[in-house]
Amino acid sequence: MPETPKSTPKSESLSLAEMMRIMDVATEMRTQRETVEKEFAVDETRRILREKLLQTTAITGERVTEAEVDAAIESYFSTLYTYREPKGTLSVVLAQFYVKRGHLAIVSLLALTLLGTGWWSMKFANSRFSSTARTNRKVARLETAIQSNLARVQAVAREPALNEDLARWQEEAQVAGKQLDLPALGSIEQRLGELATQLNEVYQVRILADPDQQSGFVRNFEDAAGKRPAYYLIVSAINERGEAVRRTIESSETRKKVTVDRWAEQVPKEVFDRIKEDKKADGILNETSFSLKRRGFRDEEILLQGADEKPITRLGQITEW
Repeated sequence: MPETPKSTPKSESLSLAEMMRIMDVATEMRTQRETVEKEFAVDETRRILREKLLQTTAITGERVTEAEVDAAIESYFSTLYTYREPKGTLSVVLAQFYVKRGHLAIVSLLALTLLGTGWWSMKFANSRFSSTARTNRKVARLETAIQSNLARVQAVAREPALNEDLARWQEEAQVAGKQLDLPALGSIEQRLGELATQLNEVYQVRILADPDQQSGFVRNFEDAAGKRPAYYLIVSAINERGEAVRRTIESSETRKKVTVDRWAEQVPKEVFDRIKEDKKADGILNETSFSLKRRGFRDEEILLQGADEKPITRLGQITEW
């Protein structure tokens, strides 16, 4: 009995003729595949190929073991499909564009839509995102704020002279609105807001009556008329709850506005002397009212009387002494 050759699992032990027969069988198998599903049924293809090879060896009388057949099939399938990255030639690039044409078309359409929307928004004046539309919205907000402040002023105003000012500001606001003049509208809105706040203020300006502190002082200054004294009373503003109210005072000396809770009012000499004697008598100041700020009025009403028993005229104010 002839000696059976030892099985060699490696495909390198197969002869050229054997490899050619394997390739012939494989070629026949490819031509006989009926459907795409069978072409990818690898296990079934392996089984059929194995049977064909064994039948062929039986017919030819060649002695080939099943292990050698399996090794040949494994070698065949390992080199059946190979992939190489295509070079970046023009034809390859065009092919990739063709394959992705649907996706690229959608992306291009979206980009064109966004660009068209942006162009339309910037092109047309009625667009929400155009500069003109933004200006119109700012104008509308300022006009609303002006009307709101105007209503606040009219609700408390008690000075007939205010009507002329309000009518003038309304006309200015209408003109500024038509011209889209934002700075002018902002100025009118600010003035009306400050006026509304001013009209709602209620307080009394009183002369400092503390027996341990001075209520007034004399200040010497020199001007074109020469050197002469100025008489001042120290005052503060007190609201309805008895609390001190800080006021913005423009100093007659520095012409600067300063917010303080105590300042000095210049008064005629005879008034200064009267207040001085009042306090000197018993250390208590009985005459303390300088002025009164009523709701609905812009300015304070002077209460301190002069030698003629009429309210004095305000002469000047300073914040440092």
